Amino acid sequence: MEPGGTVTAAVRTRPSTRIAALDWLRGIMLVASVTINSMVILPPSFHHSPWDGVNLEDVIFPIFVTLSGCGLAFALNRRTDWPRFARRVLVLFGLGLVYNWVVDGTQSLGELRVTGVLQLYAVVVLLTALGHQLTRTWRGWLGWTAFYASTYSALLMWWSTRCPDSTLTRECNPSGAIDSAVFGSHMYAGGLLGHDPEGLVAIYGSMVSVAAGATVGHLVLAIHRRSADVPLRRYVAPLTLLGAGLLAAAWLLPRVADLLGADLPTMKRLWTPPFALAIAGGVAIAMGLAVVVTRKIESRPVLDTALLYWLVALGRNSLLVYFGSHVLSSLLRRYPGGRGEGVLFQAVNALGGGWAGQIAVTLALLLFWTTLAVVLHRRRIYLTA
Repeated sequence: MEPGGTVTAAVRTRPSTRIAALDWLRGIMLVASVTINSMVILPPSFHHSPWDGVNLEDVIFPIFVTLSGCGLAFALNRRTDWPRFARRVLVLFGLGLVYNWVVDGTQSLGELRVTGVLQLYAVVVLLTALGHQLTRTWRGWLGWTAFYASTYSALLMWWSTRCPDSTLTRECNPSGAIDSAVFGSHMYAGGLLGHDPEGLVAIYGSMVSVAAGATVGHLVLAIHRRSADVPLRRYVAPLTLLGAGLLAAAWLLPRVADLLGADLPTMKRLWTPPFALAIAGGVAIAMGLAVVVTRKIESRPVLDTALLYWLVALGRNSLLVYFGSHVLSSLLRRYPGGRGEGVLFQAVNALGGGWAGQIAVTLALLLFWTTLAVVLHRRRIYLTA
C-alpha cells in the first residue's frame, strides 16, 4: 500500500502475500458493504441499531477502519511524506462535506452537517500518521490501543455515573454534550437525536479500532521480516493470541464497569471500547487465517482467479468502492421522486419485485463495482489514504 495519496501507481503487478491478505479481507468486507447498500428489502435486525446493541450494518465501517489501521501500518512503517499526506487528509475532509451534501440531500449551508464518515476517516488517518512519529512497532501500537481504550472507557464510565440509573442514554451521554457544543445543528440529524455517531466522541472511540488495526499490521510486518519464507503457522499463532487478548478485553471492560456501578455498553453509536476491541479481535484472527488462505491460493492459478484476484482488486481500491458505493446507492434511493421511489426501488420492482428483484439489483451493483476495481487494478490505479 502506498503512503498517503489519492491516485498512485503500483510498483508491483501483484501485492506481496501480506498485502494480498489485507486486501483480500478488505474485498470480503466490501462485498458485504455493497450488498447492504443495495438493499431496499432489509430486515430491521440488519439496520443500524437505534442506540445500544449491535446489528449487522453497525460492524461494516468499524471493520473498514480497523483494516485501514493495518494498511497504514504497512504504508507508514518507514517514513511519512508530510506535505502530501496533510494535503490529502484535507482533501478527504473536503470530500466528506460534499458527501454529506449529496447523501443527506442538504438544501443550504446552514443545514450542512460538518461531521461524517469521511471526516472521521480523515481525522483517524491523520492521528495514526502522527502516532507513527512516536512508534513503528506492534508493541508500541498495542500501547496506543490500551491508552485509547482505557481513557475512553474511563470517560464513558464517569459520565454514566452522572446519568439517571447510571446508564448512558440518548438524553445523557458525552457525545450529546460535547458534539452539540462544538457543532451545534451542524451535527448528526441536526443534533435532535442526542448524539453523533461520527462526532468528536466517536472519533476518539474509533482510534481504539485504528490503533488495534495498526498493531495487527505491525505484528504481521515483524513476523514477515524474520525471514522471506516464514512458516504460515508463525503468522497464525501470534495473530490468534492477539485477537484472543482483544476479545478478552472487550468482554472484561463492561463487567469491570458493572462492578464499579457504571455503564460501559457494547455499541456502535458511541463507538465504545468493548465494541471496537471486539471488532479488532475478530480482524486479528481473520488476518492470520487470511495470510494462510492467500498464500495457498496464490500457488493455484484457477483458484487465484476465482477466489483471490477480484477480491484483492476490490481491496486495493477499498476507499473508492466503500465510499463510492454509499454515494451511488444513496442517489439511486433518492432520485427521482424521493425515498421509496428512487431508481433502486424502481429497479427492484421492474425485475420482479421482492427478493428476486432485490437479488438481481444487488448482483448488478456488485458486478459494477468489481469490474471497475479490476479495471483499475490492471491499470495499477489506486485511490488510497
